[in-house]
Amino acid sequence: MDFRRYQTADYDACLEIFKGNVPKYFMESELEEYSLNLKKLDDPYYVAEQDGLIVAAGGYCLNAKGVGLTWGMVRRELHGQGIGRALVQFRLRRIEEDYPDQAVYIDTSQHTRPFYERMGFVAESVETDGYGPGLHKVLMKRPAVLA
Repeated sequence: MDFRRYQTADYDACLEIFKGNVPKYFMESELEEYSLNLKKLDDPYYVAEQDGLIVAAGGYCLNAKGVGLTWGMVRRELHGQGIGRALVQFRLRRIEEDYPDQAVYIDTSQHTRPFYERMGFVAESVETDGYGPGLHKVLMKRPAVLA
C-alpha cells in the first residue's frame, strides 16, 4: 500500500469511500461538508492506494488545541484488514515529524472509539447524538511525543 497527497483526480473515489461508510460511520448530512473540504483543501490530506485502487483517505490540521486528525476513512468492504491502522500510523508519523510537541486530537464516533484507544488515544468527552441520531461524538486525545 502506498500513501500520497490527495489530488483533485481523487475526488470521486474519496466521495465513494465516504458514501460506503454511511450511516454507521458518517451521517449523510456530512457529505456536503466533506465534499467542500476536498474542493478547498488547505491542510495535508492523503490517499492510500493498493493495486491501483484508492482504498483509504485521511488528513490532519493544526488547530488551537493541537493537531487534529481529519476525515479518515477506509473503503467499507476492506474494513478489518489493517488499512485503517496503517493510515493512522502514517499520519501520526507525519505529525510527529512536523509537530512533535503537539497533542493529537480526533472527533470520532462510538463505533471507532475502541480502534483509536488501541492506537493510544484516550476519550476526553462523549456527546450523545453529537453527529446525529444514534451517532455519538467522542473527543479523543493522544499526548504529544515530546510531552
